[in-house]
Amino acid sequence: MAISKKASLRTTSPQREAAGKQAAGRSAQRQKAASAAASETQSVRQFAKTRMAAIRAHTQARGQRQQAKRDAR
Repeated sequence: MAISKKASLRTTSPQREAAGKQAAGRSAQRQKAASAAASETQSVRQFAKTRMAAIRAHTQARGQRQQAKRDAR
């Protein structure tokens, strides 16, 4: 009987198994949150670049229209 008790102690208990699953779940949640944050940061930066390009194009077009008006006089 002593051998069977030792063997039962070596098996994974349900509490340890549940704790392992919880730890894996927390790790996965952290990874998912970090990935989402990185993705959001990237999209914000891309939007900022696109917006700046649109502003520059608008300014350039306005300058071209003003120059065309001066040339037409």
